[in-house]
Amino acid sequence: MATLTNLASRLRDELGDFGKSFVYQATGDGSTVRFLVPYSPIDGETLIVHVNGSDVSTTVTVEEETGYVTFDTAPASAAPIIFAGTYFRYFTNQEICQFVNDAFTQHTANHADSFGRPVSLASLPGVEEYPVVIYACTLAMYTLANDASFDIDITAPDGVMIPRSERYRQVMNMVQERKEQYKELCSQLGIGLYKIDVFQLRRIAKSTNRYIPIYLPQEVDDTSMPQRVLLPMPTYGSQEFPTDIPNYDLNMYEGDSFEVTLTFPFDTTAYTWASEIHLVFGDDIPLVAFTVEHVDGHTDQLKLSLTNIQTTLLPELSFWDIRAKSSSDSTYEQTYMRGAVFTTPRATVS
Repeated sequence: MATLTNLASRLRDELGDFGKSFVYQATGDGSTVRFLVPYSPIDGETLIVHVNGSDVSTTVTVEEETGYVTFDTAPASAAPIIFAGTYFRYFTNQEICQFVNDAFTQHTANHADSFGRPVSLASLPGVEEYPVVIYACTLAMYTLANDASFDIDITAPDGVMIPRSERYRQVMNMVQERKEQYKELCSQLGIGLYKIDVFQLRRIAKSTNRYIPIYLPQEVDDTSMPQRVLLPMPTYGSQEFPTDIPNYDLNMYEGDSFEVTLTFPFDTTAYTWASEIHLVFGDDIPLVAFTVEHVDGHTDQLKLSLTNIQTTLLPELSFWDIRAKSSSDSTYEQTYMRGAVFTTPRATVS
């Protein structure tokens, strides 16, 4: 499972931007509150600051990019000040994480996992971690190239020339190499920005202006419920409506009893609850209905359960939600949670 910390560490390895420890000493004068640590960028979270033997790390403000440390109160005159921490060659931790996040967002744009869900860092396949790091490395080197572009060649009167612009050309050459490396990996693995997508032509019924549903092909002896293919639909220039309903996916095994406990930030006993599983959202006919029960001793929890017979009626992918009706107000009804239901087909029947 990929994590932001792990990908950020790998990006530093690719850039050669390793953390190095330092210790710097200064002396207070009773009036100065802003001190320059001659190491930057520094890691502000792990910086340790001692004044006259006392740890004041939590009371200082750190400018990670420049190395300046500002105290809330000026250290006393002649008080020894010790700064100890880690500094880097190019980027702060925040900048490194931003490069990784940007690379991941662009790498997974318009792509979903095998269940049609948006890809997250936690669900990113292991084979895609290195390409994301390579792409993040490209973005980071563009930043370095922008900084190097302001360097100009120096020519001394005695004929000595310092070609400072060569640094910019070298960085841009490395950017191109990294871009080609990312493109090659994506093309060969079929992932990322260079993934070749295969689309299904959709038919629209002329009488109803609705798409004709498509189902996954099945073996001739496969008696399970047909699995509907959820293909992305064009928006025709429209926009997706936002929703504030939390998404919570459920995983269950065909033929096994299932139960899950949900926690709410209010008293659930004041409402009447109902929860169903449908083949798709908007379908009028439910596949099964959950048994909803209040948890003894917990007024903020509900237990949803299905029998082993009910789980055999579910396809591999379906959808659920849970709705509440007020016991005191007949006009109040609210959906509090929704999501997908993933059912793993069983092997043992008896």
